Amino acid sequence: MQHKILNINMDELTGDCSLCGIGVYIRASGNTKPDGTPYFRCKDAYKKSQIATTRPWSFHKGEVCEWCGFVPEHSVQLCVDHIDGDKNNNDPSNYQTLCHNCHSLKTHTNNDYANKYV
Repeated sequence: MQHKILNINMDELTGDCSLCGIGVYIRASGNTKPDGTPYFRCKDAYKKSQIATTRPWSFHKGEVCEWCGFVPEHSVQLCVDHIDGDKNNNDPSNYQTLCHNCHSLKTHTNNDYANKYV
């Protein structure tokens, strides 16, 4: 199902999104209708699509460290690691969730930092 914007308020740049609810912030999508008026998107949908494009691994974060089993108090204590150390290999099978200690240890022992500028 798509985010459909209705009842646009151009003064406040808000509208009613079919998925997110009433009074959400909207953003012009960059495309225009045949009459020249812009298409609008719900700002949350826009942010999710930007994140999916620029940081696809962010959707693969688990809830525990896959190496040591650490259960965090907050999700910021975990990160998503590229298993092969290649930040350009964004195949979902190349992701694992690690706590920051295990991530640092893995990066150091596997010399993943050597791939930093690849």
